[in-house]
Amino acid sequence: MSDTAVADPAGTPVLLADPLPSGAQPLMMTDTYVELNGVNLKCLTLSISLTADNNPITQTTFCGIQEYPGPVKYHLVAKFAQSFDPGGTDSVLAAAVTAYQTAGTLLPFKVRPYSSRPVSATNPELAGFLIPLPYTIFGGDAGNASEVDIDWTATGPWTRNTGSVAATGASAGAPGIFTPAGCSTPANLAGLTGVVAAPATAWTTGQYVVTADHLGAHWSGTAWVLGVA
Repeated sequence: MSDTAVADPAGTPVLLADPLPSGAQPLMMTDTYVELNGVNLKCLTLSISLTADNNPITQTTFCGIQEYPGPVKYHLVAKFAQSFDPGGTDSVLAAAVTAYQTAGTLLPFKVRPYSSRPVSATNPELAGFLIPLPYTIFGGDAGNASEVDIDWTATGPWTRNTGSVAATGASAGAPGIFTPAGCSTPANLAGLTGVVAAPATAWTTGQYVVTADHLGAHWSGTAWVLGVA
């Protein structure tokens, strides 16, 4: 095979023996979607990452050192601008910690690269459940925004939804969650058609789910209705 140089799509010479660059574009963190417990915190999120903490098991023998797969811990690490407004950072995080301490309630989360694009193979929605822990409520330098850092462990690997898993159920809550885990959030009120409510009786005051248009809806006992019960 000849090693004669040709130009890749960017105009950079490459050898014929080398594969051409894929043309894939880097992800710019300018439109990331962040949802905790059904609340969209995109505009209060300063940074976020989903990390896997690998802990290999090392065994040393007279034949050398060998590493074996060990336990893996999954984390959501985030920095938020603090806000004590309704629906702000404090109301979401503080409620999550209280719910876990009093009833062992886990915190559902969803993150995807682009808030303004539908879930797809190039915009996967990563979802799972977190163990909420106490955190520094507020802090920062004079003249700057107060910030809150969390590093909360996930109960296991997050699911990856590329738009192929439709929601089939919705569990009441404040807000509630769609099932199965990792499913696409219905687009709007009309998208709730066929979604089975749990419980099937009228939801009680304050219960609702949030659709992808960021509006709430609840089950009246006979139909899905816009707004909080």
